[in-house]
Amino acid sequence: MLGSFFYELMLFAGKALLVLITISVVLALTFALARKGKNAAGSTNQPRLVIKDLTHELSKQRKALKQAIKKADPDRKLKKEAAAAASKGWFSWLKKRSNSKAKAETKTELKQNVCAAENTTTVQDDVKVAAARVDNVGENVPTAEKTDNLSVHDGEAAADKTGNSAETGPIADTVEHTALTDKSAITQLQRRQQARQRKLDKLHALEDKGEFCPRNLFVLTFKGSVKGSEVKRLRREIDVLVQVADKRDEVIIKLTSPGGMVNSYGLLSSQLLRLRDRGIFLTVCVDSVAASGGYLMACVANKIVAAPFAYIGSIGVVAEFPNFHRLLNSHEVDYEQVTAGKYKRTLSMLGPNTDEAREKFKQELEAIHRRFKEQVLKFRPQLNADKVATGEHWLAIDALELGLVDELATSEEYIAKRADCTYCSVLALALVKKPKPGMQSLLRRLSLLRLFSTKSALQDKLQQAALMEHIH
Repeated sequence: MLGSFFYELMLFAGKALLVLITISVVLALTFALARKGKNAAGSTNQPRLVIKDLTHELSKQRKALKQAIKKADPDRKLKKEAAAAASKGWFSWLKKRSNSKAKAETKTELKQNVCAAENTTTVQDDVKVAAARVDNVGENVPTAEKTDNLSVHDGEAAADKTGNSAETGPIADTVEHTALTDKSAITQLQRRQQARQRKLDKLHALEDKGEFCPRNLFVLTFKGSVKGSEVKRLRREIDVLVQVADKRDEVIIKLTSPGGMVNSYGLLSSQLLRLRDRGIFLTVCVDSVAASGGYLMACVANKIVAAPFAYIGSIGVVAEFPNFHRLLNSHEVDYEQVTAGKYKRTLSMLGPNTDEAREKFKQELEAIHRRFKEQVLKFRPQLNADKVATGEHWLAIDALELGLVDELATSEEYIAKRADCTYCSVLALALVKKPKPGMQSLLRRLSLLRLFSTKSALQDKLQQAALMEHIH
């Protein structure tokens, strides 16, 4: 009876807990949806002014980056380890006390052995005195007996010496082992300090030869789309860099972009120009493609490094769209367009296009192309504009011969090589959005675990291949 009662009680408690959890989830979802609807209604009916403290945000980002640089500084790490080794904390005190206790015991044993050795020496001296008296008194003793007595004494002295060495040998080993144990931790720190000093000497030698060795190395990653909407993220990353980095640092941007809209990539190029105007050494690494607008960004850098089979170039402008005027005419649909200004609208998708409009549109493209070439030649004056500004692209192996790139290497190879020439730290910067707390962020995180995601692996591959559309 008692067992069944407890079973029924536990079953009831489990059901009650399940009901409470269900009610809590339903209420949380209801409140979240109500809050979202309220915010949406407020944003549509009553527009409000939102003020964001950019100064505070930039100071927080600057502080975070400075802390990361400080934490990754190898010299600071070595100083911290040296200070920890010489500190007077509890563990170091306990270790020091145990070492001092072991040394005291060793000294006590040494003193005892010394006393024993002194006593043995005294006994040997007494024996020698007695032997001398015997020699003086017993002059009639045969020579053989004297020889035997002398050999006996010599054997005892040798045995005493051997005994003393056998007793003092383990003590000396103990003292030596204690000393080695004490020095083991210091030796590792000294080895790291010596390695650090060797690297500093190497960097000083490289600087004497004229090679630039940065204080810190910052790595950014940029993957551009046709619309160039990634400008917001790049701008915020550069906002932080220009507050902390200077001419002693180097920034490496791993750039992947097939180009896109003129105004977006013009703004992206201007963002990179902010780094160069501050005197920061800028390097662009291209692993797959930097064409058209992508090369408009890359040419701003002090140095362009590309993988051997990356696509480089495409210094040109293109615009294309269909015209449905004849289709509309065949269905007796009229299209009216009213403009104020002769060239407010040149070519149209729905209306008729004239030769004059086509010529004007071509002139607009030529003007953009001319500005494109001017920017490329401004930063890379050694290029032959008639040869490289034809709108075609090349593999990086051929682009190196044309002067479009400066070095052939993957981004990983170049970063590893520059890390060996960097004094302090190598830091990768990435802007990560923090999820908002609440049920929506929980569901979003669950979707990232693909519990509610319907995206297939084929769609992932197609999305990754979208950057290579210009090849097709």
